[in-house]
Amino acid sequence: MSLTIKKSLDTPYIHLEKGLIKMEGRLMPENILVFFKPVDKWIKEYIKKPAANTKIDLSLSYLNSCSTKHVCDMLKVLNDKYIEGYDMKVVWTYEEGDDSGLETGKDLESMSSIPFEFNMTETRVKERKRLKVKNKLTGKTGEISLRYWETIKRNGHERDFELLENV
Repeated sequence: MSLTIKKSLDTPYIHLEKGLIKMEGRLMPENILVFFKPVDKWIKEYIKKPAANTKIDLSLSYLNSCSTKHVCDMLKVLNDKYIEGYDMKVVWTYEEGDDSGLETGKDLESMSSIPFEFNMTETRVKERKRLKVKNKLTGKTGEISLRYWETIKRNGHERDFELLENV
């Protein structure tokens, strides 16, 4: 039993098979419940008889808040099997300098018993331009890539941030 979902501009490539849960790309679907319906169904079946070892490979360059919650909920379901004694590991891949990507991974790690491995990848030259922003909702400041800023603007969330400076 496996499931593959093709990548789009706003959704990641997803490949699910016994022993592997892989998501790669941006995760900001228009309707999170509709998008994740086949994934949730697959996970529910998978946890009935999971592989002895499961690798959860997450390379998500951007997650909106609804998507982050959904990934967290998915990890909670898998965490129950980890606690029962099944071997699982999350490999969280983020881009060099993407502090928010690393922070998201650390936040997810803190909500799960499943061990996390963090892998940093180099950013492409075009995407190395950095911007300093302040999140108006949380008050946190940080540096983000120009590509991440363009994604925020495309999704209409630039009003939630104050652009402080180009780095």
